[in-house]
Amino acid sequence: MVKAATGRHVLTISQVNRYVKQLLDADALLSGLFIEGEVSNFKPHSSGHMYFTLKDAGASLSSVMFASHAEKLAFIPKNGQKVIVFGRLSLYEKSGQYQLYVEKMEVAGIGALQLAFAQLVEKLQAEGLFDEARKRPIPKYPASVAVITSPTGAVVQDIIKIIQGRNRAIKLVIAPALVQGPESGADLARAIDEVNAWGKADIIIIGRGGGSIEDLWAFNEEITARAVAKSRIPIVSAVGHETDVTIADFVADMRAPTPTAAALMVAYDHAQTTAYLMEAYGGLCEAVKDSIISRYVDAKHLLIQLNKQAASRLAKERQSLTHSAALLEKVSPYTAFKRGFALVRDETNAAVTSAKSLKSGDRLTLQWADGQVEAEVKNMYTSSSK
Repeated sequence: MVKAATGRHVLTISQVNRYVKQLLDADALLSGLFIEGEVSNFKPHSSGHMYFTLKDAGASLSSVMFASHAEKLAFIPKNGQKVIVFGRLSLYEKSGQYQLYVEKMEVAGIGALQLAFAQLVEKLQAEGLFDEARKRPIPKYPASVAVITSPTGAVVQDIIKIIQGRNRAIKLVIAPALVQGPESGADLARAIDEVNAWGKADIIIIGRGGGSIEDLWAFNEEITARAVAKSRIPIVSAVGHETDVTIADFVADMRAPTPTAAALMVAYDHAQTTAYLMEAYGGLCEAVKDSIISRYVDAKHLLIQLNKQAASRLAKERQSLTHSAALLEKVSPYTAFKRGFALVRDETNAAVTSAKSLKSGDRLTLQWADGQVEAEVKNMYTSSSK
């Protein structure tokens, strides 16, 4: 402040703004205001701050929500949206404009959580995270089941009781996680990642007991939904009561209406399965027996047919052989032997076919069927000698 020659006190603009700001900040009424209005000129900054204008039919109010408060919002404000905000009115000294510093915000006429739920459903559905085609089948006969839930709640005890009661052969692993509170979404995602890193579970059950939408909100958070979608191990979502629906239910490979139902779904009954297998074994034995009898009858029928065919073929071959034997009998030299003919061979053992090839003194061998004799040519008589 400076004193002019006229004796008046002259203030700088900064001093005026600082003084007005102090007045506004000191006013208890202006330090805690609930204001309803419509969002316009919404501009989210890379720093996380949100700048916008609140307006109604007759006025507008410049507003800002710093990152420390904005990051706690469950929904993203949009232009034209009616909201109720809580904050304080102060002066932004640099521009000389007063503005509302918003600390909390909710949608007028609808809860902020319901709006956040709807916005995230729309977003993840557009990405295909709810598509049935990407969901994996739940193994019918798991050897190991991991349960992600609070280790102290009644839910975990119910699941253990049901699974062990139905089948003690299933290995049950409890992966503790927060299921309620501001850090629960991140903790559920951590537990899902750890079970996948372990890699020995065939199925994951993730869930908790019933409650309000605030109680179940961890299962509606984006970090939880993406961890469920990323899991290599099939996940059964079992949150609350049958009427409770969460985003985790939409992303999971299977939704169970309750944690108890989830335990019944994943744990096959050992006794019932054994009885089924014994029945199936009996049926298989009967089927094999019937098949053997049927094949035996078929083989016996085939053998009869083969015998008939063989007998027919043998008769034909015998007839052909008899005919061939008769022909051989006719041309056989032994037949000629029986009629008094002999086979004559010379000294070289060659057959003598003509008397003209012989001369006196040649030695011959005469062969009959029952023996042979040696002879010598004494006299020659040929047809030309007559």
